[in-house]
Amino acid sequence: MEPKTYAEIIAENKKLKDELAEKRSELKSRNIEISGLKEQIENQKLQINWFNRYVFGQKKETLEKLEENIVGGVQCSILGVPEDITEEVKKETEKITVYRKKKNTKNPSGIKKAALKDAEIVTEEYTIEDEKANCPECGAHMQLIGKEILRQEIEYIPAQIKLKNYVRGVYKCEKCGTEGAEKEKPTIVKPSVPKALLAHSFVSPSLATEVIYQKYCMGTPLYRQEKMWDDLGLVLPRNMMANWCIKISQYYLEPLYRLMLDKIKENSSLIHCDETTIQVNKEANKKASSNSYMWVITTGKLEKMQAVIFKYSSSRSSEIVKELLKGYKNILVTDGYAGYNVLDEEVTHAECWAHARRKFYDSIPLINRQMDKTSSGYEVVEIIDEMFKQEDIIEEQLAPNITPDEWIKQKCELRKEKMAPVLEKFYEKVYLLSQKTIVNKKLKEAVTYAINQEKELKEFLNDGRIPLTNSKCERAIRPFAVHRKNWLFSDTTAGADANAVYYSFIETAKLNKLNIYKYINYLLEILPQLEGEQKDTDIEKYLPWSEELPDEIRNYEEEYTELNLE
Repeated sequence: MEPKTYAEIIAENKKLKDELAEKRSELKSRNIEISGLKEQIENQKLQINWFNRYVFGQKKETLEKLEENIVGGVQCSILGVPEDITEEVKKETEKITVYRKKKNTKNPSGIKKAALKDAEIVTEEYTIEDEKANCPECGAHMQLIGKEILRQEIEYIPAQIKLKNYVRGVYKCEKCGTEGAEKEKPTIVKPSVPKALLAHSFVSPSLATEVIYQKYCMGTPLYRQEKMWDDLGLVLPRNMMANWCIKISQYYLEPLYRLMLDKIKENSSLIHCDETTIQVNKEANKKASSNSYMWVITTGKLEKMQAVIFKYSSSRSSEIVKELLKGYKNILVTDGYAGYNVLDEEVTHAECWAHARRKFYDSIPLINRQMDKTSSGYEVVEIIDEMFKQEDIIEEQLAPNITPDEWIKQKCELRKEKMAPVLEKFYEKVYLLSQKTIVNKKLKEAVTYAINQEKELKEFLNDGRIPLTNSKCERAIRPFAVHRKNWLFSDTTAGADANAVYYSFIETAKLNKLNIYKYINYLLEILPQLEGEQKDTDIEKYLPWSEELPDEIRNYEEEYTELNLE
C-alpha cells in the first residue's frame, strides 16, 4: 500500500470535517425536533389536564388538590376499589350517629306576612259526628275536649285567563241639535278609554308581562310557553309572542333604555364592561352559525345609579367599543381584550386580576390528579392569592361610617401599604420567568399577558374605587348565558335588540331591589298612556332607580311567618 500524499491527506481530512459538520448539523436539527416534540407533549399534557379538570374536577379555581373518587375518606380508583379498603369503609359506615336537624336560618322557608293580607286562609277540621262519638271500650258518649293543629300546607292555585271587554258609553246632549238650541247639530261625548298596548291585538299588559317574565327572567323559551298557554286554553303561537316582545320593546322600552345608557355614562365615575356571544340566524352578510355579540355595561358598586346595560352587536370590533362608550371619560374596568385600547386617554383603563390569575392557574400541570406545587404557575397563583387576601383584610380595616371620598382615600393608602409589595413580588417573578426558555405554552401565554397588561393591572393602586376584578359584570352576564342554553339563538336582529333591552331592565331592576314582575307590568300599563310632551318630560321617573316609583313594586326586607310542619 502506497503512502498517501499530502494532498490526499488534506482532501480526506476536509471530507471528514465536512461529514462531521453535517453530522453536527443533523444532530442539532434532531435536538431542535426533540425539543419541539417535548414542548408539544408538554402542551398536550396541559390540554389533557385542562380537559380532566373541566369534566371531572372542581370548577372553583382554588389551590387545592383535585380529589379523586372518595369513599368514606379513602381515595379509590375509578376502575375499582380493593376489598380490604371496602371492608374498612364498611366498618366505618356501620357507626351511625343521628343528629337532630338544625333550623335553617340561612335559607328560611315560610310565607311573607304581607302575602297573608290577600291570601285566603282555609282551615280543614276533622271531627267525629256527635252520634258516632262513642267510646270504643265501653260504648259511652265521648265529649270534645280540644283541638290540635297537625300541620300547615301551602296550596297553589293555577293561573287563570279572563276575557276582558272594553265597552264605552256614548252620550248625546238632550238640548243641542233640537229646535231653538244654539247648536244645530247634536253634541256627542265619549269617555276616554285606556289605550291598547298594541293596536289590533288582544294582548294586555298582564299577558305581555307574563310572556316577558317567563322568557327573560325565568329562561323559558317561547316554544315551551306555547305549550303552557295551550294547557290553559289559550292558543299563542311562538311567532306571535316573539312579535309582541319586539314591538313592545321598540314602542315603549327603547326610549327608556337609551335614556338609561346616557344617564350611566354621564353620571358614573366607574363602569365595568364585558361581552359574550349570541347567535342570530337572520343577519346580513353572516352565516346563521356565526357568532354575534352581546356587550354588557355595569356600574361600579359605589355608584348611586346601579344599572346593567346589554347592547347587541354583529361584531366584536373596537368600533363598537367607541360607539358604546362614546362620551364616557372616567374609569373603565375590563378584561384584557385589546378592543378596549382605542378609548380616549381621558378614560382610566383598569383590568381584571381574575383573568390574569386564570391564565396562570390553567398553566399548572397535574401529577397523579394533583396540582404540581413546584411549578412556576402554582407559585405565581399563590402570590396573586396573597394579593386578594390583603384586599379582604383592607376591606375589614376600613373605618365605618365615613364618607365615600374618605373611604376611597383610605382604601388607596392601605393598598399602597399592604398590596404594593405583593404586586412588586409578582412582577419580579413574572419578569424572571420571561428571561427563561418556557416549554409550557400556557405559562408562556400567561407571562406575556401579565407583562403586556402591566399598566392596566397596576391601576388599582392609584384609586380605591377600582376593584381587583371584573366579576360584577360577569355576574350580570350569567343569567343571560344560562338562558341562552335554553333558547339557543335569536332568529332576527330585531329579536336580539329586544333581548338586550329586556335583560337590561331585568338585571337593573334586580340591582335596585324591585319586584321584576310588578315593575314590568307597571311600565306596560303606564308607558302606552303617555302622550306628547309626557313622553319626553315624564319618562325619567320610570327608570329603575327612580324614587318616584310606587312602593308596591319594591322588594323591601319583609318578615315571614314560619309554617308549622309537625
